[in-house]
Amino acid sequence: MKGKITAILCLMMLSPILLALTHPVNAPNGNHYAWVDPDYVGYDPYYDAEITGYLEETNWDLTLSWTNWGGDPINISAIRLWFDWGKNYTYSFASPMQIMPGITQIFNIYNMTPPVEEAPERWGPHYYDIWIDHVNDTTQPYGELSPIYFSWGFDFVALSQDHLDCLNYMLKEELVELFFFSNITEVQVLAGKAWYEFELGGAIYEGGDFSEASAHLEAADQYVDDALDAWNEKGSAMEDANLANANAQANYYNGQGVYYNALGEASKTNAYGWLLFGLGWVFIGLGILVY
Repeated sequence: MKGKITAILCLMMLSPILLALTHPVNAPNGNHYAWVDPDYVGYDPYYDAEITGYLEETNWDLTLSWTNWGGDPINISAIRLWFDWGKNYTYSFASPMQIMPGITQIFNIYNMTPPVEEAPERWGPHYYDIWIDHVNDTTQPYGELSPIYFSWGFDFVALSQDHLDCLNYMLKEELVELFFFSNITEVQVLAGKAWYEFELGGAIYEGGDFSEASAHLEAADQYVDDALDAWNEKGSAMEDANLANANAQANYYNGQGVYYNALGEASKTNAYGWLLFGLGWVFIGLGILVY
């Protein structure tokens, strides 16, 4: 993982957030949050860490639930996210929302993922805090109270298109090992080419040159697709040939069975004929003796 630059100055920049509310529900617990429909979630070898990634200049989406465990109503005036690139994303209600004791409120928050120039990939994964602002009344004039600290995270990444492409291409890398078990020469050759491009692209990727890495990993991805096509085409042809051979052998042995069955029946008929012929001579002999 590359060095992380920590932002120490919090710029109090208000940015409108579209925020949708569901109906409040009673719940035994609260204070949960999750990123919704990220473009990538999982291990990233560049950071050697698990990440939640959104493509730059597309919407990120966060859902959270908060329960008022206190004995008094809480008047929520805003939901606020602060990211370590020094920016607050804040939604302020037109009038404070009163949450009664024991009630859980669910919030769905989304906003635009900044470009990587603003939230550099080399800094990531990014740190963030989630705050709930509240006031002492629901009608003006009201005074601000100390914000409620909701939670924090250290997994957010704004992804360039090349970075995201690399992550998606690398998902196929494990298929290469499977190809070496194929008995089809073309598949094994394509697997070797794919392995080389994955190794080269992966090394460049870990160095942070996502554009150059993407070109090699895209080539590896194409070799994997070609290997799958070759395995499907030639493997199916081999299966068809083996099936035809098996059917031919079955037909041959069935024919042999019919032949030997017919031969057996003929032998039985012949044996009966000789038996009757022998009995005829016996009766003739007996007739001569009696005469």
